[in-house]
Amino acid sequence: MMRAFKTLKEPYPFEASAGILTRDQTAAVTAGQVRLLYTQSSSAFTAVVLIACVVAHVFWGLADPAVVGVWLAATLLLTLVRTGLVRSYRRSSPDTESPIWARRFLWGIVLSGCVWGFAGVLFFIPDSAIHQIFLAFVLAGLAAGAMSTLSSYRGAYLAYMLPSLAPFTVQIMGQGGQLHLAMGLLLVLFAALMLVISRRIHETLTDSLRLRFENGDLVRELMASRDTQEAVNRELTIQIGERERAEESLKAAHNALEQRVRERTRELDASNRSLVREKELFRVTMESIGDALIATDEAGNVRFVNPVAEQVTGWQADQIVGRPLAEVLRIVDEESRTVESALLSAPGTLPTRTLGTKPCLLTCQDGREIPVEFSLSPIRDGNDSSVGTVLVFRDVSAQRKLAQELNYQATHDELTGLVNRREFERRLSRVLEAAGPTDPHALLYLDLDQFKVVNDQCGHTAGDELLRQVAVQLQSRIRTRDTLARLGGDEFGVLLEHCPLEEAERVAQGVREVVQNFRFAWEDKSFAIAVTIGLLPISTPGMSLAAALGAADAACYAAKEGGRNRVHVYQPDDQDLLKRHGDMRWLPRIQSALAGGHFRLFLQPILPLQPGSVDGEYGEVLLRLCDAEGRDILPGAFLPAAERYNQVVSIDRWVLDELLSYLEAKTVPGHRRYAINLSAQALSDENFLDFAVERIRRSKVATSSALCFEINENAAIADLRRVRQFIAALKELGCCFALDDFGAGFSSFGYLKSLDVDFLKIDGRLVRGMRENPVDQAMVESIHRIGHVMGLQTIAEWVETRELAQDLEAMGIEFGQGYYWGEPRPLASRPGSN
Repeated sequence: MMRAFKTLKEPYPFEASAGILTRDQTAAVTAGQVRLLYTQSSSAFTAVVLIACVVAHVFWGLADPAVVGVWLAATLLLTLVRTGLVRSYRRSSPDTESPIWARRFLWGIVLSGCVWGFAGVLFFIPDSAIHQIFLAFVLAGLAAGAMSTLSSYRGAYLAYMLPSLAPFTVQIMGQGGQLHLAMGLLLVLFAALMLVISRRIHETLTDSLRLRFENGDLVRELMASRDTQEAVNRELTIQIGERERAEESLKAAHNALEQRVRERTRELDASNRSLVREKELFRVTMESIGDALIATDEAGNVRFVNPVAEQVTGWQADQIVGRPLAEVLRIVDEESRTVESALLSAPGTLPTRTLGTKPCLLTCQDGREIPVEFSLSPIRDGNDSSVGTVLVFRDVSAQRKLAQELNYQATHDELTGLVNRREFERRLSRVLEAAGPTDPHALLYLDLDQFKVVNDQCGHTAGDELLRQVAVQLQSRIRTRDTLARLGGDEFGVLLEHCPLEEAERVAQGVREVVQNFRFAWEDKSFAIAVTIGLLPISTPGMSLAAALGAADAACYAAKEGGRNRVHVYQPDDQDLLKRHGDMRWLPRIQSALAGGHFRLFLQPILPLQPGSVDGEYGEVLLRLCDAEGRDILPGAFLPAAERYNQVVSIDRWVLDELLSYLEAKTVPGHRRYAINLSAQALSDENFLDFAVERIRRSKVATSSALCFEINENAAIADLRRVRQFIAALKELGCCFALDDFGAGFSSFGYLKSLDVDFLKIDGRLVRGMRENPVDQAMVESIHRIGHVMGLQTIAEWVETRELAQDLEAMGIEFGQGYYWGEPRPLASRPGSN
């Protein structure tokens, strides 16, 4: 801080620079710097008062109000005093006493920095990171704002920033921990950067003031030089005028003699340069053109050959210049092999430009034939008479080869070399358009059965090699005119053209047998491979490509359902295939509902049957799909298709996200606990648990105890270890679990000890029939008693009558759910959802 006051006695940089300014000029620069301090401070005082009020308001309830009040009063008083100092400066003539006014202003800066430094210590809240960041933001912002105001005077900015930032920086670095240390170091770095910028601003302002005086001297010197130069110029003008008058008579005679010579010489030079330039331009153009070019005269003799033409034809220019074009070049039609002799023998008779529009071959000097594209253009003079011809041609061998390669890549699978799906579909579309009863065809849809096993155990390299070897095996058992294609992954297609059903079945069985007998060896492992085949007869016109592939795929799926390693022939009235087609039609509707928000959540209440069973209400969240007419479709219609086509996990994700969004936006009291059904695929999905944990933690819901996940009994038994991990992870977040439909499947009380669930939901079929069937009643009672011993609460489903509810209450079951208490009702959507 004392460095700021020492600057009043230390020489400024411009004072040490070889005495550029006098002492009076140096004093004037200092006065200008002090004047900038005072003139730029008024607006800063207003901002300081406002910021101090905001800080006092923020920390009024966090720090001692008396301390906050004293600090605010000190800030306002100091600002008032500094405002009075600025007004006194403006009323006086301060230029002669600039050092005195500078010291007064610096003391005000130091005191202001100390006041804000005390704020960084007094208002420091150790346990509140947000208030620490707020203080850092305020102090850094004040330091940044003060830089433009205080940088005009050397040391002024340092006198303010050091006492204002240092206490808070020391305080926050003393808290320990990497975050506080990082914040402290950032403040130190910020202060260093601000000092560097302030120093540069100060140097710029000082140079500007210094240059004002230097420019004044320079202007005076320039004006004096201008006067001297003008006097010299006037004298020279007089002398030049006299000399010009003396020489004028001599030049007039000489100019008259040479004028005509110069004009004629210029005309000749211009003409020669134009001819040379045009000739050189023509030569360079012809030699640098990318196409081969040969120019002839009116008789058809070669006059010019560019380097590209030499390279393409193999002829050197000195070998063919002067010879007839038809004698050295031979161009033939690629298809008919006829020679284009008429164009080459009399090229000068061409009326207009002629293009080679059909494939042609050029015979080179060594006898090679290369495909070319060519054009012939006549050269005409000013009288429109032909004076020659230009033949331009290019070698298109590389283009043709590239086109062939691109065509092959576009129609073949890169891995196996077989026809790819796009080309297969093109050929299949052609066959479907021409199909008829008298010309039957067939489509085979193949799916390898053990490909995933090889891929998982040996890696993708082994899987790729398996596909290549299987492709070779398949090609060995199909006919020459048949099309074998890889449709994607481990799926292949075979198009059997002009093939009756009986022959198609023989080909399909042969393909199945060759794959069955094939053994794939990889390193020290050997695998038996099988293929499942769907066969679609094509004997009626009008079938679309999608319908044909879908029918063949459905037949292949039916073959898988029938035990794999078999051939299934598609029949239009096959009930299994009809059901699969129905499931396939549900797939786009499910995907559209997920993307467009056409699913809706419903809630059915679960009510306590015993006093004190639960504090508040309880309900199960149910799912509906809204169709185009606004009708709600029950999940039994679309969930089987969702499970078959691996969409049910996406639905579970949507339900959890939608429910949490609803709870986040909820502002009125309602159900305390919401039950969500989880599918077996969600329980076994590696990513769903991570999604659920992350989404619940990110949720604004006060407690995750509002969520209860219902797990199907059969799903829990299928992968007990995975289910236990799933339950443990979400229980740590406060969620609870219920075992759904208990008693409907492999009910075993033994595995209940391994599952940390909170509720047992008794299967509704047992509950509904227990008044008529004593066995059902006994099973319900036993489930309830075992659950009670294990500390689990029981929930009875499908309660539809008052009498049944009374029996369950007398039995001691804690909760009931069913139409007796109410049907599912729509759950209010979150704002903005469809």
